[in-house]
Amino acid sequence: MARSARSVLVGRPLASGEVAAEYDAVVIGSGAGGLTTAVCLARQGRRVAVFEQHYTAGGYTHAYRRRGWEWDVGIHYVGQLAAREPVRVVSDYLTDGALQWAPLGDPYDEFRLAGEVYRAPVGLEAHKAGLIARFPAERAGIEALFALISRCRAVLPVLALGRLSGPVARRLARALRAAAVPPQALRPAREVVCELIGDERLRQAVLTQSALLLADSTAHLPFFMVAVLFEHFRTGAWYPVGGSAAIARAMLEPIRAAGGEVFVRAPVARIDEDGARASGVVLANGTRVRAPVVVSSAGAQNTFGTLLRGRLADSGRLAGMRRGFPFVLLFVGFDGDPAELGLPRHNMMVTDGDCDGFFDGTKGRTSGLFLSFSRAKDPTWTTRHPGRSTGEILAYVRPGLFEAFHESRWRDRDPAYLALKAEITAELLDQLYRHLPRTRGRVAYHELGTPLSAEHFAGWPGGSLYGLAKDVAAFGDGHRPGLADWLRPRTGIEGLYLAGQDCLAGGFLGAVTGGLLAAHEALDRAGRFRLWAGLLRQGMKPAAQQQRTDGPPSR
Repeated sequence: MARSARSVLVGRPLASGEVAAEYDAVVIGSGAGGLTTAVCLARQGRRVAVFEQHYTAGGYTHAYRRRGWEWDVGIHYVGQLAAREPVRVVSDYLTDGALQWAPLGDPYDEFRLAGEVYRAPVGLEAHKAGLIARFPAERAGIEALFALISRCRAVLPVLALGRLSGPVARRLARALRAAAVPPQALRPAREVVCELIGDERLRQAVLTQSALLLADSTAHLPFFMVAVLFEHFRTGAWYPVGGSAAIARAMLEPIRAAGGEVFVRAPVARIDEDGARASGVVLANGTRVRAPVVVSSAGAQNTFGTLLRGRLADSGRLAGMRRGFPFVLLFVGFDGDPAELGLPRHNMMVTDGDCDGFFDGTKGRTSGLFLSFSRAKDPTWTTRHPGRSTGEILAYVRPGLFEAFHESRWRDRDPAYLALKAEITAELLDQLYRHLPRTRGRVAYHELGTPLSAEHFAGWPGGSLYGLAKDVAAFGDGHRPGLADWLRPRTGIEGLYLAGQDCLAGGFLGAVTGGLLAAHEALDRAGRFRLWAGLLRQGMKPAAQQQRTDGPPSR
């Protein structure tokens, strides 16, 4: 099997003497949020050290190899990458355009719901027209739904602004919230959709993507999160050329150019404090690293419950918040090219026609499935790995399903744990063969990652994909405050900032947004001006310059 010219491993392993005693800033965790903050600070001349406990950087954007096979762990597609769209602007700013993206094409998603197949086309008008053609009796409700989705376009930016400190930002956020956040935005998504649409099959066609991408019941998710997904993929979806490891690799150079580094195999034991302010970190090997700015991208639970030794966890604020659902992820290796096996570029989501039943606790031990064949999306894959393909099948599981094995150690698990993994693996493979029959007999390798795997490698308590739940209770209903309102990039400890998914929203978009907000708060006034001016200049570049990094569709 041909090997990639580039390793999927990103970062420098921690070794004695490599770490300086002091930096301008320290970032804990190298996921998309932490790396975004690190690059933004580095571009303003700050020397930044990023410490990652895993053996490679990237968090849930990392890739790994096993026995010659290669998989992505969390990135399966990203939206808003057309010219001058937000993610395109941020991506090119962070990487000087070095990170290339390949479009998935049209459609970008396929839903198989109790035997019925729906496809998500590029463009809201095309999506709306397709649903009206299929459900003509629901025309009025569909049109009202898409009108409401458009009205929610500014909700996430307004909420992001509201997470910043300072009287001007707060006043502006309050004014914009009153003007740009419709009352339905913060209500439960399923409740809003049921008021507009009567056909349950159509409701499922609208809501399934949100449930399986955001890992929660649409009875708990606020409606604006459904709208965010429609808006995020309005112009299509893209995949990083060279695989998801390309994301962290492209963000490494700006950090190093400013004198910083991304250290891997470098777990942080605690955040150091000097009186009332954070003053650096202490690594697990005892090394003390001083910095006037400490940014934690390790999640709120790790930050306040472990790295600060429970200093703020006693308030009960974290204890009262739900964790996101844990998941299992089956990594599959196939003999054969994607075209030969019929592996689609678009993602597939499969349910029994009820996307919420599992999350509501009324069905089974696993949720519906999300199937992704990243190697069908990457135009470099066939050249790098001829005659081979890989894919991933994700399902969410009950939080307590693997609890009995929580104290066991990686590579030394209980036989009952291995038996449970084998059962779930067989169920997932059966679904794979049912929906993609040309894969039967072509699976050459597979292994199942569990919530314990996620805890071990990514460090997320409970093995959650998105950290704390992003539900109605977290955001508030517009009348009562949200449980997550206190989770702002600027913490109550001077010099300590939060980045990543727990700052606002989940997924790649949420993590990067959290990273930008943390960088804004950690910089002085001049640094903030340069940061946003740089992003503005990037966004004003001619469309041809912004699109030059697009790779072609994979086939």
